[in-house]
Amino acid sequence: MLAASTKGVMLWFNQVLPSLFPFMVACGLLLRMGAAETVGEWLRPLMKPLFGLPGIAAFPFFLGIFSGYPMGAKITASLYSEKKISLSQAEHILSFCNNPGPLFLVGTVGAAFFQAPYWGYIFLLCCFFGAVATGILFRLFYPQNSWDDSLLYHKKSPPSITQCLPQTIADSMDTVTQIGGYIILFAVYMEAFQQTGLLHLIAKAFSFLPFSVDFFSGVLGGLLEMTNGAFLLSYAPDPLIYRLTATCMLVALGGLSILCQTMGILRNVPIKKSRYLAAKICNSIFSGLFFYIAFPFIEKYVQKTVPTFVMMAETEFFIPVSYLKCSLLFLFFAFLYTLRQKQ
Repeated sequence: MLAASTKGVMLWFNQVLPSLFPFMVACGLLLRMGAAETVGEWLRPLMKPLFGLPGIAAFPFFLGIFSGYPMGAKITASLYSEKKISLSQAEHILSFCNNPGPLFLVGTVGAAFFQAPYWGYIFLLCCFFGAVATGILFRLFYPQNSWDDSLLYHKKSPPSITQCLPQTIADSMDTVTQIGGYIILFAVYMEAFQQTGLLHLIAKAFSFLPFSVDFFSGVLGGLLEMTNGAFLLSYAPDPLIYRLTATCMLVALGGLSILCQTMGILRNVPIKKSRYLAAKICNSIFSGLFFYIAFPFIEKYVQKTVPTFVMMAETEFFIPVSYLKCSLLFLFFAFLYTLRQKQ
């Protein structure tokens, strides 16, 4: 147990903290300085007819896809706390904005686990289209708000970076520390289930189904923590299409660990948790369905060999990609800041 706890701490300190914290700070600065409103103005023609949401909803959706869990939920919570969206809109946005990121899907799941980064790109596309389908479906459950977001965009001038930075750093550090706590906790839980054989025992209860015990161990482990579940599924003896489809569904769902992280971030947003869970289940089903349909058409194009640089996804390659993301966000922030100063 102590080894599992130490592994969780090192995972958080070496990978999550140096990549997620700068990204959260950058997103917080963008949000406080008016980037969400600017993006909302640009993408209102897309978001309104597709999801029935104001254009500002594009900010958490696309940054959530770009950076992965739990940035979509974090940005949505910030928009709600600043009264830029209503509670109904926040619930609708959360139904499709909190998704796995490309680095995890391509570098870790595709390349490291299934020995083919191509699968990671397919996972990413299926999760994206699954999220879009979920957002469109859940439009039926939320009343169309006549809130004119264009009236909110120019109410006040954005604060300077020196005013935003202290609070942004404090909020980001609080969030990333909370995420670290969940990572450590679920690392211990997962190790306990494996050492006691409980995971294998529960999996045996489903032996009457045409899947191996290892397959069900991966699925059950993924419901608890998606990374371990994907790893176990990659070694199961079942046909590849079933293992990959199950993996796609698990990463779209996120598992109990991601769910707890998200609920912690949304503690000040009084959403209906059952509806959020239903949305994640729908997202998982849509993503798995898209992957299952696409698999026969794309299997022959997948390269089985893994490039050397991709295999470093969890070590040396991790920080440069995160640095690139932060650099792009900084440039975007500088552009918006200059644009607003001119106005």
